[in-house]
Amino acid sequence: MQKWFQWFQPTIADNREQVTAIRNIVNMTSYPAPYILFGPPGTGKTSTIVEAVLQIWKNQPKANVLVAASSNLACDEVTKRLKQFIPEDDIFRFFSRSCERNIDGIDIGILEISNLATGIYEVPSYEHVYRSRITVSTVTNCGRFAQARITPTFFDYIFIDECGSAKEISALVPVAGVCTEGPKIHASIILAGDPKQLGPVVRTEYLKQTVHNTSLLDRLMSQGIYKRQQGQFNPLVITKLLDNYRSHEALIHYSNQWFYDGELRAQAAPDLANWAIGWDYLPNPAFPIIMHSVVGVTRMDRQCLSSFNKEEARCVLHYIQKILSDGINDRQIREEDIGVVTPYSKQVSYLRHGCRNYGWDNVEVGSTEQYQGREKPIMILSTVRSQRDHVGFLSNSKRLNVAITRARALMIIVGNPDTLQRDPHWYRLLRYISDNQGVRGVDFQLRKPDIDLSGQPFSYALEEADFA
Repeated sequence: MQKWFQWFQPTIADNREQVTAIRNIVNMTSYPAPYILFGPPGTGKTSTIVEAVLQIWKNQPKANVLVAASSNLACDEVTKRLKQFIPEDDIFRFFSRSCERNIDGIDIGILEISNLATGIYEVPSYEHVYRSRITVSTVTNCGRFAQARITPTFFDYIFIDECGSAKEISALVPVAGVCTEGPKIHASIILAGDPKQLGPVVRTEYLKQTVHNTSLLDRLMSQGIYKRQQGQFNPLVITKLLDNYRSHEALIHYSNQWFYDGELRAQAAPDLANWAIGWDYLPNPAFPIIMHSVVGVTRMDRQCLSSFNKEEARCVLHYIQKILSDGINDRQIREEDIGVVTPYSKQVSYLRHGCRNYGWDNVEVGSTEQYQGREKPIMILSTVRSQRDHVGFLSNSKRLNVAITRARALMIIVGNPDTLQRDPHWYRLLRYISDNQGVRGVDFQLRKPDIDLSGQPFSYALEEADFA
């Protein structure tokens, strides 16, 4: 490690993987190939990106950086964190014209350093970009730089966050024509994301059979220099972050075993992750997961062709009411502390309507896609599917992984186990919860699906001491 690495975020120094990634990103060890930052849930991917940008800004005074992401939410989060350490003149947040409609919802501190600073959209001039060393924009909006013929040697580093959820053609927008000149790539490219979480949203069946259904991150990690060799990644081109700072150990155990090779380490602060332990409503007071078995009816809304389940919705609302009125272990719970996730748009709208009827305007209900990259102290998942031969959307293992890794301290799953266990991933999850006495509601019998469940070793039962 070079002596000049003085950390802006002191906790970085204690994380071996973050230190390795930042050092190699700054030193361009993978150039001209992209460097991949593999960030499983809650492992500090955004903090790593921010620290790498800060180190470049501090130690390479002539270097210019472009940070791109799929969503404005991610761009604003990076901008907000960078502003804590960098003079405002050195950061430029470039918004698309469509953001002008939602200008009232944008942080004033971010607006002041953007092309919406005057209250209306302005096409940025060369001066806007050239006078700022760090530019932040969505991936699609970066096409403006190519149109404006920004010098391809201007940006020295280009970070592409949320790369696992972007179509490859979108992820290439900040690169093609922005830092390229013929076959020459002038900037060091950093791709950040998680191939085990939801990929690109592709609505057309035909396109699902094409490259549009696979992200650039996913494709690269399955081949060449990015593949594991003898169980290890090559740190010169890829780093996998391993310390989970978000969740109680029980909440990441399943995903850790089945998606992340058992390598994640639970490092969340006890005051953030352990406060639900001992709650008298937990079937197992030492295990902060509840599987509430409900035998409901899946109904179809003929207008939007989406499913909903009234019985599950009633159960979800019951939990919200109990938690808000009684608290947990003498801890008062705010509406903002509770998130509700469900894979069906009709169930989202049905639950939102139910929350409004109770006056819970700040209990957030959203789809799995909307919760990717987000977290809440308490998450409630409504699975919807019941009394069907298959589990529909829920058979997507990446969707399951996202849904069950958003909670910090308490996870409640509401669904029909008889339906869910027909999928091998759900069978394993139900087995894990059942073995740890985390089940409430209607009795059910676990039956192995007629699918080969062999594969990675998985220890279902956890010692009670693990959750103290």
